[in-house]
Amino acid sequence: MSPRNARIAVLPRAVASEVTTLSVSRAGWAVAVAILVIDIPIVIDMVGRRSGIEHIPVPLAAIGGMLALLAYTGLRPSTRSRVVFLVVGALLAGVYQISILLPDPAIFETGSYIVNRPAFVLVLVSPGIVRPLAGLRWSAIGYAVATTTLLVCDVIAGVPLMTGWGPTIAFILSVTTYLVLAGISASQRGQLPDLQRIETDTRRLALEHQYEQRAAAVIHDTVLNDLSVVMNSSGPIDDRVRSRFRADVATLGGAAWLRETRESVDVADSDAALRNELVGLISEMQWRGLTVDLTGGSDEEIARLSPENVSTATAAVRACLENVLNHAETASVELVLSASAGSVTIMVIDQGVGFDIEAVPGDRLGLRASVVRRVEDAGGTVRIWSKPQSGTSVLITLPSEATQ
Repeated sequence: MSPRNARIAVLPRAVASEVTTLSVSRAGWAVAVAILVIDIPIVIDMVGRRSGIEHIPVPLAAIGGMLALLAYTGLRPSTRSRVVFLVVGALLAGVYQISILLPDPAIFETGSYIVNRPAFVLVLVSPGIVRPLAGLRWSAIGYAVATTTLLVCDVIAGVPLMTGWGPTIAFILSVTTYLVLAGISASQRGQLPDLQRIETDTRRLALEHQYEQRAAAVIHDTVLNDLSVVMNSSGPIDDRVRSRFRADVATLGGAAWLRETRESVDVADSDAALRNELVGLISEMQWRGLTVDLTGGSDEEIARLSPENVSTATAAVRACLENVLNHAETASVELVLSASAGSVTIMVIDQGVGFDIEAVPGDRLGLRASVVRRVEDAGGTVRIWSKPQSGTSVLITLPSEATQ
C-alpha cells in the first residue's frame, strides 16, 4: 500500500452523531415549513370568519416572509442566516400576532394555537447544525426570542400575558432530542476505534505484503537461479560461480533485505491535527454521497500548522467539498496534500460541470467569501481553475510553523 496514494478508511461511527444531528436539524426545518404552510388556510378561515376578510392579508404576508426566511436558512445554513432568521422572524411573528389580536383580542382565549404558530417556528431554527450542544444552544435562543416576542405583542395588543403551549412544547421536544443525541455521542466516544491503532495495523499489513513480495523476489534471484546453474552445469563449478553461491547464502542468512527502504517517522499528536480533521470531514462527506480520495503527503512531510490555520484549512476544504456536493454534479473529488518549507498546500480537484469564472457576478460570494477571503485573512493564497464541462480545481496554500 503506497502512503502517497491511499483511500482514507471510513469510520462511520466517528461521524454518526454529526450525521444524525444534521438530519434532526433538517427535520426541524421541514416541520417549521409545514407548520407555516398549514397555518395559511387556518388563518384564512378563522380570521376571515371572526374579524373579516380585510384582516387576512397582513398575517398572510407575515407567513410568506417567514417562509422566505426559512428558504434562506435552508439553502445557506450558517450562523449568520440563523441570526437573520431570529431577528427578522421575530419582527414578522410580532406583526402576525398583533394583526390577529388587535381586531379580535378574544381569539387568544379559544385559538391561542393560531396566534403563536410563527413563534413556535422560531424555536426550530437550526438547519445545518451538526453538534447536539450547538442545537441545544440555538433552541434555547429561539425559545427566548419567541417567548419575548409573544409577551411584548400581548402588551401592545392589550391582552393578558399568555404565550400558549406551542413554543414551550417545541423547546422541550428539541432539547430532549439533542440531549439524547449528546448522550449517545458521549457513550459511543469510548467505543470508537482508535485511529492511530488502525493506521498502525494497516501499515503492518502493508509491510507484511511487502515482505512477502521481497521474499519471493530474493528466492527467485538466489535459490532458483543457483539451482538452475547447478542443473545446467556440464563440469566442475569454478571459483567465480562458487563466490556467487556464497554471496547468495549470505544474503539469505541476513535480514537486510527485510528492512524497509526508509525509516518511519513518528508523528506527534499536535502534528496530526489537520490529518484528523480531514479524516472526519472526508468520512462525513462520504456519508452524504461524495467519495473523497486523499493523495500526497509522504511520511517525511510532517507539517505543523497553527490551530488557527488548521481550522482555516478545514473550513476552506469543507466549503470546497460542499460546493462540489451541491453544484458540480459529480459524486467524487480528490484532495491532494503536500508540505514544503514553510507552507502546506491542499488541492481540491473535481471532474464536474465546472463554471466560467469570468461570468460569476461580483455580488455572488460563493468560493470567494467562504474560501478565498478566509484563507487570505490567515496569510495564505487561493487559486481557482475552472471551465464549463471541464471540472474545477482549487489550490489552497497556508503558511506552516515548521516542516521536518
